[in-house]
Amino acid sequence: MGKTINLLIIVFFFLFDGIYAQDSLKVGRNFIPLPELSFSSDNGLKFAAEALIYDYGYNSTQPFENYTRYRVSYSTVGAFSMLASNDDVNAFNSKQRIFYYAFIERKISDYFFGDTDLMDYDAAKYDTSSFYNFEMIRFDFGGVIRTLIHPSNKKRKAEFKRGIAFIYEKPVNIEKTSFFETVKVDGRNGAFLTLIDLGIIIDHRNSEFRPDRGFFIDIGTRYSPPIISTYHGLTSYVELYNFTPLIQKKVNFSLATRLSFYNSIGTHPYWMTPSLGGTGTLRGFIFRRFSSDNALSYSAELRSWFLQIPNSNIELGGQIFMDGGRVFSNNNWSDMLYDHKLTLGLGGVMSIFTSDFIMKAEIGFSEDGTGIYLGTGYSF
Repeated sequence: MGKTINLLIIVFFFLFDGIYAQDSLKVGRNFIPLPELSFSSDNGLKFAAEALIYDYGYNSTQPFENYTRYRVSYSTVGAFSMLASNDDVNAFNSKQRIFYYAFIERKISDYFFGDTDLMDYDAAKYDTSSFYNFEMIRFDFGGVIRTLIHPSNKKRKAEFKRGIAFIYEKPVNIEKTSFFETVKVDGRNGAFLTLIDLGIIIDHRNSEFRPDRGFFIDIGTRYSPPIISTYHGLTSYVELYNFTPLIQKKVNFSLATRLSFYNSIGTHPYWMTPSLGGTGTLRGFIFRRFSSDNALSYSAELRSWFLQIPNSNIELGGQIFMDGGRVFSNNNWSDMLYDHKLTLGLGGVMSIFTSDFIMKAEIGFSEDGTGIYLGTGYSF
């Protein structure tokens, strides 16, 4: 494998509003296309394009009336992905919020290290061979319906969440001497899951895209029933976010914190195993660096918006962060609070045209090395 080299050659974007857009009132429609050109030693030259549509409607619906996202990417080594999603806060005038998506992906350079709580990976094999590496293809589509169970007001709302997803992922071109075949990893021959998701959401944030006050709670379970799924298992989870304003003057500072816990029982394919590493959790470690039956993680970010370009809706900001956590097996609950991994990092953000659109660049530092993350929106 060797060490991956990444180079963002150019990222540029054109911003123009719909026929009736006003950011100050958040009325109308904002359409934002994002072309991208980049290079990595694993995936070669990559071409990508993304389109975001924020529709606030004529009545300044909050947080929005409809939010749509499209993204396609293709690399010269044959990797590609396609995503389409839509989030409607009052679908079909039903007073229910409906989110649905479709996603297809082909990866040339994916990896899985097994249950790292029981046995850590061999760094030498990862760096010098394709022992952990594999190609894969994934089809993923589904939706979530959120129904108010508490009268909505400007400060707080509670919702009952139910969703369903259909996911098929299969590794391809696996060598007989690879980690997948040596350990007989679940999912190595492909797996189809029908995931039924039930839970509760309590949202008390002052903004969905750039909150600096309030909290957010997401508690639920995902179940893959027998017969209609290759593997039969249950994953329970809780996500807790809190946002506290610290300084509200010309330069604003706020503290964002996150605590999450995932527990799985039954059998799961490798891609459903709770894991840490990559964007959002233990930034600085590679994606899915740690995995086991359980994943406990937490983050703290000091965020600031410190500059607004005069006579424009362009804002610049930044953040410093700390991530922590660990994974552990269902036979090892006694070690849940010990031997946590920690990472530190910093980043910059830019908001253009609408305050809800945020471009992000972050760098995280860990004992394994450094990770660079580019994308849209905060990590949480």
